[in-house]
Amino acid sequence: MERTKPFFSIVMPLYNKRNHVKKTIESAFAQTFQGFEVVVINDGSTDDSAAVVETIEDTRIRLIHQENAGVSAARNRGIKEANADYIVFLDADDLWSPEFLQIIKNLIDDYPGAGIYATAYKLLNSKGVYESISNKGLLSASFTGLLPSYFKLKSNNVNLVWTSAACVPKNVFFENNIWFPEGVKYYEDVYVWARIALIKDVAYSASDCALYSLEAENSTRDAMSVIVKPSDVLISLRSYVVDSKDLELKKWLNRYVDRHIYNCITRSINAGNKRNAIKTLTNHHVYSGFFIYSLVKILTPVFVMNFLRLIKRRIRRRSN
Repeated sequence: MERTKPFFSIVMPLYNKRNHVKKTIESAFAQTFQGFEVVVINDGSTDDSAAVVETIEDTRIRLIHQENAGVSAARNRGIKEANADYIVFLDADDLWSPEFLQIIKNLIDDYPGAGIYATAYKLLNSKGVYESISNKGLLSASFTGLLPSYFKLKSNNVNLVWTSAACVPKNVFFENNIWFPEGVKYYEDVYVWARIALIKDVAYSASDCALYSLEAENSTRDAMSVIVKPSDVLISLRSYVVDSKDLELKKWLNRYVDRHIYNCITRSINAGNKRNAIKTLTNHHVYSGFFIYSLVKILTPVFVMNFLRLIKRRIRRRSN
């Protein structure tokens, strides 16, 4: 008997997540929308992560082994192995609430031409409690629809697409030759969302039905917080709008890249490495506003910056 083609292929890179992968897969099986397969790419795990997956008896799981090549290579392999027309990504230490896939399906039905379908998500804070991300730049807290300007929102630090809360039509990757850049350790997913957003609409729901993360053994979240060198792949995005006649798109894409550079400068300063901050500022062209903000931070004594951050945190606590 011929098997029914799944609506979604859930692509899950797996590398040393034995303590989390079972719970993650269970959150997929608990979905109210059940038309999916799970494609697990074991990226050369050195623990028994793959063995844990093999204990789960469900024909919808396919476990594929490869030598360790990094998360981008694993995701690319998963996309190519997928049977469905829509690829949903789920890292092996994250979770979905039961309605996640149904909300994505609703977005696809309502906005069939989009290139990315995504929802809001929650972050695990230092106290072990999940908190909703801030997306104040959206039209409303209950926003559902096509984002009016992906790069304008991102340039204003609005949290939007995150890997374990995103879906992309499979043909978008193949027809546009857009793939996760292999050998790149950070921002590889952010680069892909930006590439797609340059040519396609982004459909978004402010419902936070994905959870990041379970404080996994090899989570990159903490490492990302101290990155001070601008990402080459994000800088390269400028080349895609050099000849664009869409001046608004060009403006906000460049501002988006500027924001990334500015954030790296800020992290350098916060880490006490003003020399690197100065080097980054002088080596990269950034929007005048970010240039001034960066210069002020560089020239302001560290103790003054620490005092201002303390005041800012207290004001934020009172407002909450």
